[in-house]
Parts: sequence; structure tokens; C-alpha cells
Amino acid sequence: MLESGRETELARRAAGSEREALRHLYEHYSDELFAVAHRLTDSVADARDVLHDVFSGLPVSLQTFKYDQPVGPWLRAVTTRTALMLLRKKARRREVSILHEDVPSRPIGVLDAIALERALASLPEKLRTVLILKEVEGYSHKEIGELLNIDPSASAVRLFRARERLRAVLVER
Repeated sequence: MLESGRETELARRAAGSEREALRHLYEHYSDELFAVAHRLTDSVADARDVLHDVFSGLPVSLQTFKYDQPVGPWLRAVTTRTALMLLRKKARRREVSILHEDVPSRPIGVLDAIALERALASLPEKLRTVLILKEVEGYSHKEIGELLNIDPSASAVRLFRARERLRAVLVER
């Protein structure tokens, strides 16, 4: 973990397109940001594209960064927005894998995992996105609202609806 002073210094230098600072930020955050992008896009290729877009645009993005806040959560938010823009751009349904090694969960059988994947894939993108951001990535409804440009209460409603639909689909099987 980077110290906050070091992190802020790297962000300031990266805002000036300093390669060494960009490299340090990439080395420190790329695995975490790739995981966020992969969970949202369910595609290694798309997650790589998202990561590339985030870091290639970082000097410009950092122009709006508030240096009194931590860099990590801000980068996760930028990555989330970039992944969501990619999904909208592609305008096609994607399955979202929640069977990632970083996600602590109780062991489930292969058939249960397949059923869960299918149930998630059956959700409309708006519901699935909120569910993943809240339950997998750990964002608050306020943060989700800011990321998706919706009210926090709309995030809570979407999460409720996503859970209800998942329950219904999983009970049917």
C-alpha cells in the first residue's frame, strides 16, 4: 500500500504526464483495477481495454482529481465508469462472473455456480450493474448513485429488484 503523501505526489507527477509516476501508479493499482473491470465486463479482453483506457487517459483525468482524497478509490471509480461506458458502447448483454478468486464466499457446487451465472446473465444490465457494484465491489448506494448518475434511493431499489429476480430465477430451477 502506498503512503498517502507518496500517492498524492505520484498523482501530481502523473498529471504532468511523467512516465515514471504513471508506471508506479500502474504497478500499484493495475491488478485491483483489472479485477474491477473484469467483474463488470466479464471479459479479459474488455478488462484489458478498460485498463488501457484508464491509464492512457490518466494525465487528463487527474486534472479534475481532488488531491485531498485517496487515489485508490478515485481510480476504482474511474475504472468503473470506463467499464460501464464500454458496456453501453457495445450495447450487448454480457454475463458477469462472480466466481473470482478475490471474492470471499462459501464453496458452491459447479451446478449451483452455473445456475447463478445464468441467473445473473438474465438480469437487465441496470440491475446487474448495481448488484455487482454493491455486492461484489462493496460500493455504497451513495457511491453507486454518483457513478451511475442516479439517486442513492434508485440504487437501493435496483438492488432490491435484482435480488428479487435472482431469487425467483433460482427458485424455479
